[in-house]
Amino acid sequence: MKRNLKIFLLIAVCAITGICMLCVREENKKQQIHSVKKEEKETLVFLTSKRETRHIFEKIIADFNESQDDIYVELMAVPNPEQELQIRAIQGEFPDIVEFIGAQKDDLVKYVKGGYLQKLDDFSATHCVNEHFLEKLKILNGTYVLPLSVNYRGIFYNKRMLEKDGYQIPSTYAELIHTMKQIKKAGKLPIVFADKDSWTIHQGWDAIDMSSRGSQNNLFQNVLNGTTVLYEDPIALDSTRKFLEIRQYGQKQTINTGYDEAVKKFAKGEAYMFLQGNWAYPIIKKINPYMDLLFMPFPTYNENQARVVVKIDATLGVSASCKHPEAAEKFLDYLFSKNVSEYYADQAGAYSCIKSVDVADNYAKVFTDSIRSGEFFLEEFAYESEKSNARDALFQNLTSSPQTYTERTFLKEWNDLLILQKGAWV
Repeated sequence: MKRNLKIFLLIAVCAITGICMLCVREENKKQQIHSVKKEEKETLVFLTSKRETRHIFEKIIADFNESQDDIYVELMAVPNPEQELQIRAIQGEFPDIVEFIGAQKDDLVKYVKGGYLQKLDDFSATHCVNEHFLEKLKILNGTYVLPLSVNYRGIFYNKRMLEKDGYQIPSTYAELIHTMKQIKKAGKLPIVFADKDSWTIHQGWDAIDMSSRGSQNNLFQNVLNGTTVLYEDPIALDSTRKFLEIRQYGQKQTINTGYDEAVKKFAKGEAYMFLQGNWAYPIIKKINPYMDLLFMPFPTYNENQARVVVKIDATLGVSASCKHPEAAEKFLDYLFSKNVSEYYADQAGAYSCIKSVDVADNYAKVFTDSIRSGEFFLEEFAYESEKSNARDALFQNLTSSPQTYTERTFLKEWNDLLILQKGAWV
């Protein structure tokens, strides 16, 4: 009996092993076929820069690849895309399609003058873009990048949590301070800040200042021209005071909290508010899909007087050395089509630059309504990426050691920095 059982078990093991080997062989065969098919297609390398929207592009690219017999788009995601692009430019391996963040014309001009980007004036996707946004990105009288969306800065509110605990959405600065005081008094965290990462720290100041001023274009241009000084500008002084005052209601040592950690804290309900830009929306919703969000301009002293300012967000360029320009044009046609652009805008929580797209971003209604009605400012100036580090370091010094500064001394240092780096604005 035992002998028969051993024989049965041996046969069973052999059968299972055989089936497993067949499965492995079949899977290897499928991978080989997929690899052959991929090699037969015209491959485009797409370097993505925004980590917040990377998962959105993954889905778009996967759907595109599935629909194509002759084209395959390979998504490249690296920790430091700016540095990666510089290295690849020097090595002669410039990616076929590149996502740039914002309208940093200084960086774009370098790539255009260096012959790395090709003109897109004749691409059919170019005609899908709203001319108002397209015109702002002209370089040497040509179109070298196409904008997908614009961004804006303000405060995220956890609407459900505020209402549940009996708080109203603040409509003025006084109401904001009062609400944060009440929340702090209840032993909870009113607002979370991401001050550790240099790229995001100054944007809180921008959110406060732009809400009262509108565009900062004239302010910084006048500083460079010598007709204005930051430390005598009443709005800049007031914005700096508010920037410091609201940090009394944030977590301890805000300088130790990075962007990713701050996003997680807010998404998980550890804070009621988050001072940031709308680019954080897709990550917040990815962590907490059911969160009832509201995104508003930073409140001013009087109700309904906050100004809406937007900046160009994601833009796409095509390599001048792209071996398959027709394939690249076909991919851009797909990406800038109505359905795909709507999907991107909806998932990213962004306002689209595409003519045919009108996504109802209910979480940011104040912003989108203002853009639709034309009652907004388009911010054009941007620091050169290399020179922005000094400004960001100055803001980090302010948040880590606020007692060493007054509003005036901080702004004087910033003013001196602008003069020292004259030419940093383009």
